Formats: sequence, C-alpha cells, structure tokens
Amino acid sequence: MNYQVTSLYFYSVKYLLWATLCFGLNFFGCQAPFLYLMVIGIVFPVLISIRLNTLTEQGAVRSNRETHDWLVFVRGIPVQEKRRHLSNPFFYSTQRATQFFLKGFLLRAALQASIIGWTIFRWPPAQEWWVYAAVVVALLVMLYSLWHTPCNLYALYKDNWEVESFTSQTESQWFRAFFSWDKNRQGALENLLTPF
Repeated sequence: MNYQVTSLYFYSVKYLLWATLCFGLNFFGCQAPFLYLMVIGIVFPVLISIRLNTLTEQGAVRSNRETHDWLVFVRGIPVQEKRRHLSNPFFYSTQRATQFFLKGFLLRAALQASIIGWTIFRWPPAQEWWVYAAVVVALLVMLYSLWHTPCNLYALYKDNWEVESFTSQTESQWFRAFFSWDKNRQGALENLLTPF
C-alpha cells in the first residue's frame, strides 16, 4: 500500500524548485521556462501516452501497465484507490521500437529547441540582476535537458541501447528498450518523458 499526503510536485525537491523558478520568472516577463514546464512536463507526456494507447489498440505495442494500491488522504479522510502507472512498453519488433523512440526524441528536441530559442530571443526587459541570474539558471537547466535528447538520439542511431525480449502466453515475441548511462539502466520511455 502506497500513501499520498501531499500534491505530486512535492514528491521531488528538484521538480518543486523548477516549478517555483518557472512560475516566478513568469511574473518578470520571461514566460519561456513556464511554457517549457507545461509543454515538456505535461503536454508532451500526454501526447506520448495517447500515441502509445493508439498503438496498443492496434496491436503494435503491448502495454506494461502495473496497478498499485494507494491510500490518499483528502482533507484528512483516507480514500483507497487503484492507480495504473505506464511503464516501459513492449514493441512487436526492435525496428518499431526504434521508429517510435526516434520520432519521440526528434519531437522532444524540436520542442526544446523552440522554447530555448524563444528564451534567448525574447530576453526579459531590464530588471534586477537576480532576475537575469534566474533566467540564466533556467536556460542552463533547459540546455542540460536538451543535451540529453541528442545523446539519446545518438544512442538510437548507433544502436547503442539494450533490448530485452519477452515471450507472451501466445508464444509471440515482444521487445522493450533501455538506455544505460554510467551503469544506470533506465527505460527508454522514462528517458523520453523525463523533464530533465
């Protein structure tokens, strides 16, 4: 049984600080980090989830959804609920997995580059020095995130990722992909959807 007593952004201090920085800069004329937070943090994962659901309905992807029991406290009242978390999916072929993640990372790179370009070309008007420092910090965080996207694309291009096979009950073969960075193995879907 898992417990939730706070909102989702409070689960990670890193995400809380990023959201606070983006929201704060929005008041000082720099809307790009907040847009980045909304697009890369919310809209892009929803689009990927919708696409995966469509591919699952077509039979091209085997969804690996796990159900977890949660006890959520709503105004002090415990409420039990079941949540299904989307985890790294299985594809019917490694070529299909490569195609899906290639398109996903290219879309992500285009969105990131557009928002970073908007940040640079729409620099906020004359402000205090700490506003400029905050904009530079936000820009560095977005550039750091953008750096990981071409690294993942390069790993896809060089076929430098791990593929795990799975045989279903009907004897069909399914494949899912993982990236390994510094001996840290992470699912390809997690790499695609992470905001940093």
